[in-house]
Amino acid sequence: MAIKLEKLVKTYYDKLEEGKVMGRKCPVCGNVERPPVYACNACGSYETEWYEMSGKGSIVELYMTTAMSAKAAYKPYEPYAYAWVKAEEGPERNVMIRNITKQNEAYVRAHLPYPCHTEIVQCDGYKTCVFAIDPVDGEGNPIEIEKKAAAPAKKEEAAAPAEQAEAPTQPGVCKAKPETVAALINLVAESYKVDPATLSADTTFEMDLKAPSVIFVGFCAKIEDEFDVMVTITDASAAKTIGGVAELVDKLVEEG
Repeated sequence: MAIKLEKLVKTYYDKLEEGKVMGRKCPVCGNVERPPVYACNACGSYETEWYEMSGKGSIVELYMTTAMSAKAAYKPYEPYAYAWVKAEEGPERNVMIRNITKQNEAYVRAHLPYPCHTEIVQCDGYKTCVFAIDPVDGEGNPIEIEKKAAAPAKKEEAAAPAEQAEAPTQPGVCKAKPETVAALINLVAESYKVDPATLSADTTFEMDLKAPSVIFVGFCAKIEDEFDVMVTITDASAAKTIGGVAELVDKLVEEG
């Protein structure tokens, strides 16, 4: 049975068929939204207009896939990783990024923010777009990578996992309020389904709480509900430990 698309969604996919990646631009403040939405998230205006994206962007952070974060549906897109990407027009997203390999990972990381672009690919009955870099080897020299024609059936872009290939934060003195740490320990225990007695301010998300990235995303959403603050996935991930996130929350609460 065919899916009936809401007008905004239908226009977006119709334009992909024409080879165009569209967003919505606010004529009031100039903010660009992608994926396209009616309301401007910067100023709240409902007068957004269709805007053709350049397709250019930059990788701000890079996350290599692991056994838990790899998706069978993304196998046709190999080699790939996950990344925090900022589009040339401003929007930022956690997405799957093509042509990242173990061989060129170090080169890409050493040159962040690293240029990337969107590619329109054919899926099962529709087109969608993904991000990619120009294929390079470990020294940044252009190479050819075989591109597979198959594509996943679901139109989705993966959230970047909270884990990164770095050494865990060394235990230290947490400067966060004890009540903030206690509240976050309860949220972590609830999100990760672990005994709160096994958690502390020094517990790391990367090494101690290995889990699919969606759990970390849900944890960040609970932080926003609990403390009434806006926490980005990037900032929370960079904090590395429960204590680090607690310090971030205290800072955000203080800033109002």
